[in-house]
Amino acid sequence: MYGIFLINDAGETIASMGWENLEGDSALLGGFVSALQMFIKKISGNEINELQFGELKLLIGKAGENYVVTLHAFNDKGAKEHNRAVIKFVNEQGDDIDDGVLNLIAEMITRESSPEEIEKVRSGIRGWTNETSSAAKEWGKKVF
Repeated sequence: MYGIFLINDAGETIASMGWENLEGDSALLGGFVSALQMFIKKISGNEINELQFGELKLLIGKAGENYVVTLHAFNDKGAKEHNRAVIKFVNEQGDDIDDGVLNLIAEMITRESSPEEIEKVRSGIRGWTNETSSAAKEWGKKVF
């Protein structure tokens, strides 16, 4: 898996990892995916879930109101499984997702891990994002 992007319906890239594997701006990908989904939905009533550009495959799914886009080699046999695992984790995590969390998710999903190791990473991410959220709230109270 080359990258993960979390994109809202407005086309804004909320979090991303792996854009360095491509050239360009991750905001462009968000706008492209959002516009493409709106167009496909309007003409067919469906949404697109897979695109291929040469050697690159994009898998697109929904996690709540957001799109999850994963980038893969076109011949990556585990691509769909990885995409589903990312979507599941994003759904579990909720709104506490940033670039760092996506990096941890990618690492967890793409390496061969036992169920115990995966749960350990998940618990660590949950604790880390909860601590970060609490610290941000406390900082906001002090500053404002």
